[in-house]
Amino acid sequence: MLVACSIVFVYLNIFYFIYLKVPTLSANNKVIEKILRSIDFKGRKKFYDLGSGNGKLISGVASLYPDLECIGIEYNIAAYYCAKTRNIFLKNKVSYLRENFFKVNLDDADIVYIYLFPGVMNRLEAKLANELKSGTVVVVNSFPLKSKEPKKIIRRKFGALDTLYIYEY
Repeated sequence: MLVACSIVFVYLNIFYFIYLKVPTLSANNKVIEKILRSIDFKGRKKFYDLGSGNGKLISGVASLYPDLECIGIEYNIAAYYCAKTRNIFLKNKVSYLRENFFKVNLDDADIVYIYLFPGVMNRLEAKLANELKSGTVVVVNSFPLKSKEPKKIIRRKFGALDTLYIYEY
């Protein structure tokens, strides 16, 4: 049964990669620790993870900040159910939406996390500029926004991947 589930998961990810042109990306544990240490979540009400994948990052945020409303948006059905399952076992207060994040209004966001490939990032910039309220913090993993100057850059020792770009709108 586990083998069958794994095969279905792999094939679904291949389908979504071909269909959406976006593979499932997941932040490693060191990046998650950097985010949790570097971003001030206190006093914030709503956190969005665009393309939340398996839910590892958003579950970590929710466990440390139980008063923060955490919303993961993931269109890939395999990753979506993986995240939902993680949430059940960890008992964190996380809502997951299986939707295209381009169709979700982000005007109530206080913090947004994004780990997506450059082609999607380029399309996402206009949405962020149009919808985010003043003071919203955007944390981008590895692939920076082209039209906005980051407020802070947190580099990883080895190369550009896993570099965090912190923006404020």
